Amino acid sequence: MIALSAKALIAVLLLAAGGAKLADLPGFTAAVALFAPRRTPRQVLRGTALGVAIGEIVAGAASLSSPGIGWLNPVVLGIGCGFVGVSVAGYAWHRDRPCHCFGALSARTFGAAGIGRAVVIAVGAAMAMVPARSSLIQLGPAGRLSLLAGAALVAWAAFSAAAAVAAGRDAAPRWAS
Repeated sequence: MIALSAKALIAVLLLAAGGAKLADLPGFTAAVALFAPRRTPRQVLRGTALGVAIGEIVAGAASLSSPGIGWLNPVVLGIGCGFVGVSVAGYAWHRDRPCHCFGALSARTFGAAGIGRAVVIAVGAAMAMVPARSSLIQLGPAGRLSLLAGAALVAWAAFSAAAAVAAGRDAAPRWAS
C-alpha cells in the first residue's frame, strides 16, 4: 500500500506540475533557457518547455490510471531523478532565479530547499518501484477511465489556477510590485 500511495502521490504531483507549466509556458520557457546554450532558438526552448509539461501530464496520467504497468515506474523514477539534477544545477548556477516548477503557482527559486523537495520526490518515485500485489492494482475499463478523468481534472485545475495567477500578475499595475 505504501508503494501505491507513493505512486499516486507522484502521479498527481506530475499532473499538477505539468498543467501549471502549460498555463505559464513563457515563464517555464525562461526557466528552460537557463539550462540551454545562449544561442538556442526561442522555438526550440518553447518546444522543449512544452514537451516537458506534456510529458509530465502523460506520465502522471498513465501512472495514475495504469498502476500495473511495470515499465512506467522507472520512467517516473527517471523524471524524479531529473528533478534532482535540475535542482542541483539550478542551485549551483542560477541560485535565487525562479524555477517555475509549478508555473505561475510557484514563486520558489532554485535553492537548497528545492533540492530537498526534489530528493523527496525522487525517493517517493523509488518507493513506487516496489512491486504491488496484483490484487491491489486490478482495474477494469471503468476504473481506468475514471482515473483518467480524475487525472484530467487535476491537470485542468492546476492549469486554471496558474493561468489565473499569471493573468493577475500581468494585470497588476507596475507600482504594485
